[in-house]
Amino acid sequence: MGLVVHSGAAQDVRRLTSLARTIDVHERVNLTARVLAGLAAAGIREVLYMPEPTRVAERARAVLAAQIRGDPGAALVGAMAGEARDAHGTVACAKALAASSVPCVVTLGGDGTNRAVAAGWPDVVFVPLPGGTNNAFATCVDPTAAGLAAGLYARDPSRWKPHVGRVPRLDVALDGDGTTMALVDIALVRDEWVGAHAIWDPSRLVEAVVTRGDPSVTGLAGVAGMVKPFGADVPGALHLRFGGHRPVLAPLGPGQMVPIAVEEWRMLHPGERVTLRGPGALAVDGERQVVLRAGESAEVRLIAAGPGVLDVSGLLRSLAAEGRGPPPPTGTEERPRPTEGGP
Repeated sequence: MGLVVHSGAAQDVRRLTSLARTIDVHERVNLTARVLAGLAAAGIREVLYMPEPTRVAERARAVLAAQIRGDPGAALVGAMAGEARDAHGTVACAKALAASSVPCVVTLGGDGTNRAVAAGWPDVVFVPLPGGTNNAFATCVDPTAAGLAAGLYARDPSRWKPHVGRVPRLDVALDGDGTTMALVDIALVRDEWVGAHAIWDPSRLVEAVVTRGDPSVTGLAGVAGMVKPFGADVPGALHLRFGGHRPVLAPLGPGQMVPIAVEEWRMLHPGERVTLRGPGALAVDGERQVVLRAGESAEVRLIAAGPGVLDVSGLLRSLAAEGRGPPPPTGTEERPRPTEGGP
């Protein structure tokens, strides 16, 4: 199994501009320990993880060992030699996990963390847990259940493959400066600087391409959801142009319901392209990343078959419908199946 915990998520400037929460290291340790408990129950014996400065994974394993007063199960093995301290480190870790043939990766971070993993490993199979500011890409399930489902999938990917859904992504070609990608949204804002990265002023928005529209989440996915709701299972994206005189009340940030003027919108189909023209800055999955000068542009293309996301609830429901629990760890006998109507 693979595990990526980004200890720096949920600590950006939106703690000052909205009601965004701060997740401290102790809470991350607790959440990670619950993931490890689920993995151990599934019989996972080794977890390749992303080393990072706060040592969340190592501390989580120690917490789990103290809780059960014994061997916490899976051993932790660093996926890379050094520590990941930024998005580049997360990308490097994802590449290392891909090279190690890990079947599945549990992530604990925001949309930016998941984007970095997908950038390093484009066809990764995710179990993304919310741990950032914007969590539109995340799966909102209990970490213990997430660990259990991820572990079951890792032990037998062919059996549980029907519970993996490929979600769209956005590929972006930049004028003379390579490419980048996004999982949730690409936006053009009026600023010709990156600054504190996050977007919190709706008046700065020019246009955006969004891969899902969910009015129950924050960020541009929430804005898109107030205009036209659609899920990640829809192989399309919404192209929004901002301005005009038709305001939409939308959750741009945590506790930040703001009127946002939407001039027009249209649905995009796989393979369609949108050109975003400078001057301005490109915000990728909620954070300004690239500055476009006057005359420069970026071409956004919708890709239908992006990374895979494991349906935790669907997998566990299928397992329960078979009338049996998780398989026992290697070297133990399988417990008998209960009779119909039995305890």
